[in-house]
Amino acid sequence: MPKKWLYVIDEAIKRIENDEVELGLTALQKVQEHGKDIPDVMMYLAEVWYQLGHLDEASSLLSDILQKNLDMEPAKRRECQMLLAEIALDSGDFETAQHLLYECKESGVESIQLDLLLADLYALQDLDEVAVKYLEQARQKEPDNQDILAALGNLHFRIGNDEEAMRLLEQAGEESLELLLTKGRSMAQNGQFEQAYQVFRQALVLDRSAEVLYGSSLMAFHLGRLEEAIELVNSLHALDEEYVAAYPLAADIYLSLGKSEKAIESLQKYVDLSGFDLDHIKRLIALLTQAGRYDEAKEYQHLLKQWDEETNEE
Repeated sequence: MPKKWLYVIDEAIKRIENDEVELGLTALQKVQEHGKDIPDVMMYLAEVWYQLGHLDEASSLLSDILQKNLDMEPAKRRECQMLLAEIALDSGDFETAQHLLYECKESGVESIQLDLLLADLYALQDLDEVAVKYLEQARQKEPDNQDILAALGNLHFRIGNDEEAMRLLEQAGEESLELLLTKGRSMAQNGQFEQAYQVFRQALVLDRSAEVLYGSSLMAFHLGRLEEAIELVNSLHALDEEYVAAYPLAADIYLSLGKSEKAIESLQKYVDLSGFDLDHIKRLIALLTQAGRYDEAKEYQHLLKQWDEETNEE
C-alpha cells in the first residue's frame, strides 16, 4: 500500500480519537474518493470504517472492491470476503455471511479466522452443537489460545455439558471471569450457596457488571446477609436500572428486612418495566392490600386480569 495513503488514513483516525470527528471523517471520505482504484487502500479503509461502526459504508466498499477487481489475488479476495462476512454477522444478515464463508471454505481456506467466523455464524443462530465443531477446529490450530478455550467452554455450558465446560474454562485460566461465572452458577444450581457466594465475590474483583452484581446479591440473600445483598442490588440498579430480574430480588430482600414499602416500590418498578411474571404481580397486589392501599391494589388487579386473559387467548 502506498505510504501516503496509509499516513492519511492513520492521521484521520488520530483526529477522530482526539474528538475532531468531523475533520477525521472528511479525511477518510477524501481517501475513499481519490484512492478508489487502489484495492489495498480501499480494503484498509473498509476495515477502518468497520472499526468505527460505519457498517454500511464498510460493506458497500468491500462489495465494490470484489466487483471491480475480478483478477485480485485469491488470498486478498478471501480476506475481503471474510471481513464482509464479519460485517454481515454483526448486521444479522446470516444468509450473506454463510454464502461468503462457505465460498471461502470451498476454495480451500483453512484459517483460524474462518473457523471462528463459522462458529459465530452458528452460535448466533443458537446452533451451538455446530458452532462447537468449528471452535474445536480452531482449537486444533491453536491449542493454548485462552480466548478460544473460554468461548468453547461457554458453548459447552450452553448445551448442558457442564463438566466439559468447567474443564475448558479451567484451561483458559483459573482467574478468568467466564470460569468464575460458570462455577458460581453451577454451585448455586446445586444449592452450594456459600461456595457460590465466594466465587461471585471473586468475580466482583474482576468485573462489577450487572450479571456479577446480581449473582453476588442473590447469594448474599440466600445466606441471610441482607444488608450486603441490598447494597449490591442497589449498585446494580445504579449501573443498569432496567435490569428487570433484580427488582423481584430487591423486593425479597426488603421484605426480609421488614421494609414492605420498599418492597412495593421494587415490584411496581418491575411491572413498569413490563415484568410479565403474574406471580410477582399477585405479590404486589397482596402487599398493597396489606398496606391499606386498596385503590392501587385494584388497579394492579385489573392489569392482572387483562394479562391473564391475553395469556389464555394465546
